Parts: sequence; C-alpha cells; structure tokens
Amino acid sequence: MKPTLSTLILGCLAALWCGLSARPLPAGEPPVWRSGWASMAHPEETIACAREIGFNALIFHGPVERMKHWTALTKAAGIESYYWFSPIVRDRDGDLAPLAQVMSPEDDAALENLRAAEDPKKGGYQFGGEPLPTRRDPASPDHDVLVSARLLCFHRPESVAWCRKQIADMLLACPDLSGVGLDYFGYQNYRGCLCPHSLKLFDEYRQSHPDAPRDQAWVEFSRDTLVATINDLSRYARSVRPGVKVTIHVYPTFLPEPVYGRRLNVDTCCETVAWFFEPYWSEKKVADHTLQVTQPEGRAFPVSRGVPFFGLYVGRPEADKPPERLARELAIIRRNAGLGTLSVCSFNEFVKHENMRQVIKEALAADE
Repeated sequence: MKPTLSTLILGCLAALWCGLSARPLPAGEPPVWRSGWASMAHPEETIACAREIGFNALIFHGPVERMKHWTALTKAAGIESYYWFSPIVRDRDGDLAPLAQVMSPEDDAALENLRAAEDPKKGGYQFGGEPLPTRRDPASPDHDVLVSARLLCFHRPESVAWCRKQIADMLLACPDLSGVGLDYFGYQNYRGCLCPHSLKLFDEYRQSHPDAPRDQAWVEFSRDTLVATINDLSRYARSVRPGVKVTIHVYPTFLPEPVYGRRLNVDTCCETVAWFFEPYWSEKKVADHTLQVTQPEGRAFPVSRGVPFFGLYVGRPEADKPPERLARELAIIRRNAGLGTLSVCSFNEFVKHENMRQVIKEALAADE
C-alpha cells in the first residue's frame, strides 16, 4: 500500500523530533510545561515553532477530522494536545440561546456602546481582562462587559449537560488528545448571572447563609458556583478517559476576585500575569500577579500547578505588543517564578513573527 501524505509527514516528524532531547531536569524540579493557545491554520509550522522555542503543549479547536489530524501530528512530535473548549452561544446554536447569561439593563447598554464604538481600542476596553479603574462602575455607561462572545449560564443543568457532551464527544473521537483546555468560563458582566434560575439559586444560597451581607453573599455565590462548575467538568473529563489532563485559562476576569485559580481542580491553571492591551501592566502588577499565580501554598488541590499566562497580539488594530515590551514582561516573570511554566495566546504570533520567536528563545535561554 502506498503511504499517504499524512503518513509521510508523521514519519518525518517522528524521526526528526524524537532525536531532539529536552533539557534534563535537576532532581526535584517540576516538569516543564509551556503551552500555546493556537489556531489550526498551519499545523506543521505551528508544531515546528513549538519545538523551536521550547513549548511542549498546544491548545486548539476545530472539526473532529482536523482535530484527529492535528493530535496525531502533535503526538508524533512529543507535544501535548488539548481540546480548546468554551461555553459559548454561537449564532448557529439556536437551541442554546435560552440558556445564555442575563445581565442588568445597565450592562446591556454598556455592551451596545462597546459594539457601536468605531475605535478598535474602544477607549481603553480590556476585552475580558481586568478593566481599567475608570471602567469598573456597573452604573457607568462606559463600564466593561464581555463583547466577544455570549456565554452560557452554567447554573442551568442543561448548560452543564451540553458542556459535558462536547467534551466527551471530542475525547472519545480523538484518542491522541492529551486533555481539555477550558476557556471563557466566567460571567458576561464579570460579576454574576441575573437570569431567573441564577436568582432562584441565589435566594436558596442566602437562606443557607443568613448572616452574610447580601453583597458579600452574591460575590461568594457567584464565585463558588463558577468554581464548582469548572471542577465538575474537570472531574467529568477525567472520568471519560482516565489519564486525561485538564488546563484552563481563567477568563473572563471575575472582578471581585481576579486571581482565584488556587481553588480549581485542574492540572495546570493559566492565570494572567501580563495582558494583551495597553495600558500595559506595571512591573509591580506583573510581579505581584506572577507570585500569586505560581504560589503552591494554599491551593485546594495539590496536584494543580499555577501557570503564568501572557497575552500577545502583534500588528492588530486593537493591540500591537512590541518585542521589547514582551522581553520586559518575560524578564519579570523569570525573576519571580522562572519560566518552567508559561502559557500564551496567541501562539500564532510566534509562528508568524521571527523577532518574537527570538525574544522568547533568549528569555528561556537566560532561565536555564
């Protein structure tokens, strides 16, 4: 039988990359885990880039047949592959529309203002990251809410059932997948869902927490149910196929407690330490977040590792991070936690831009 193109590619990749040895780790040093959230446009180039710059995990999503092809290539290259899954209500999923989160009239007005803004940067909007101090007041017409997607209300059992099915179907269809990468688990308004079902659950929560002030109870209810949903889906993914790993990008921000990853039952928890957009975070904020994210003490699940996540867009209307800025951010992360664990979106910027590849390679070389 004549070999197919895919077979030839897999054979070449395996022969080439199996000969590339990773840096040996000193006794007691945790394994390196560097992940890139990537599109599926150019699999061979993306995998080659990951090997070149020292990343060993890629997170992506697409149709099942493309996922099978990608995961076969990543496995041959010795790179972990994760199914990038988000609880998003898309236009084609009309049956999910009734399960979408509900916001206040003020939130809805802010959403429409953001959609109508002609400035690509939308006046300092942070696109799901921590809002600027001047854009946090929910009574203001210019406060931040999530524009890029409509999110499912995960308080609804139907939403959780749908998420479980998507995860199970992909894990079973793609046996070469290493795990699941969760993203977009949070609230449209960064605080909580106001749909009737969520409010009913909150009333029940208040009855069991009568001494907590209402505002405090709302924060704790919203946070704890978000955490419980993520942990439930993590356990479920592992039950579908033992040995499956779970990672997450904590996004969008949960404004009352932006760094809550220590509560999550995931293998690797990617939390932001440097964001995509201007104004870029101060050196102190990058350092403080790096220390919080990577702190092993106080984690509810000892197997979970905190991973510094940095955002990277190049040459886009809404964001264009210069190489020297990325170099400074990586230097701060290295000083405070090392670069053994890292996560980035969009990994495609490293694939496309040689100067950015050089920045990350120099940073990792300095960390050895």
